[in-house]
Amino acid sequence: MKEALKNRLLDAGLYYKINAFRFRNDPRNIAQKAFYANLIGKDDLVFDVGANVGQRAELFSQLAGRVIAFEPQADCVRHLKSRFRMRDNVTIEQIALSDREGEALFYESSSHTLSSMSRKFINTVSKERFKEHHWDEEIKVKTTTLDRMIAIYGRPKFIKIDVEGFEASVFGGLTETVPYISFEYTPELIGEANACVRRINKISERYVYNYCYGEDLNFVLKKHADYVSFSTTVLSVLGQQDQFGDIYAILSHG
Repeated sequence: MKEALKNRLLDAGLYYKINAFRFRNDPRNIAQKAFYANLIGKDDLVFDVGANVGQRAELFSQLAGRVIAFEPQADCVRHLKSRFRMRDNVTIEQIALSDREGEALFYESSSHTLSSMSRKFINTVSKERFKEHHWDEEIKVKTTTLDRMIAIYGRPKFIKIDVEGFEASVFGGLTETVPYISFEYTPELIGEANACVRRINKISERYVYNYCYGEDLNFVLKKHADYVSFSTTVLSVLGQQDQFGDIYAILSHG
């Protein structure tokens, strides 16, 4: 009964409008929006890579001039289309980002937030952290690169990447500098995070780094770290902890 009602509200474009009203004073959303307001302005372009059902894209759309939401999962795209039906500043691209254009295998999870294109991620987290979940559906998805999307939409002010262990491949398709970039890290796969930071440093040595724990969007380091100290010291510490989070690369003007 609940699912049937939810589907009717989604089809009518009302489900997320009702939720937005219900949770308008939600402390987490308020805090996250305040954090992103330090990075994003009203005339800026934002790329949301791995948009899922659009919780972060919702915040971005309230701050930025335009948001491009990339998401290959059909059911999540349905949610995105419903959520942003009346928003003219959000464009939805049903495609995966990778290091090349073409097709790739995508492994859908019993939880849509854990679906991934990385077998390494699945094999690792299914042992302990997410052992109650399974990845039974295997589909082919279209892929493109960040460079290609920048050529089409322009250079974004901020790119958020959350693709469950496939982040390094996404960075493989980026050669241009972007002022702000975030990507998710998992302690069990800290080597993947190191590969991402290494790739970003190859794009430009002017990047400095910081990180946030979980959904708590507050920089942990009081001062952004340079590439050497972050890759050799900070990442090794993060790899020994149990908490996942997001790493931020900030293009320094110094």
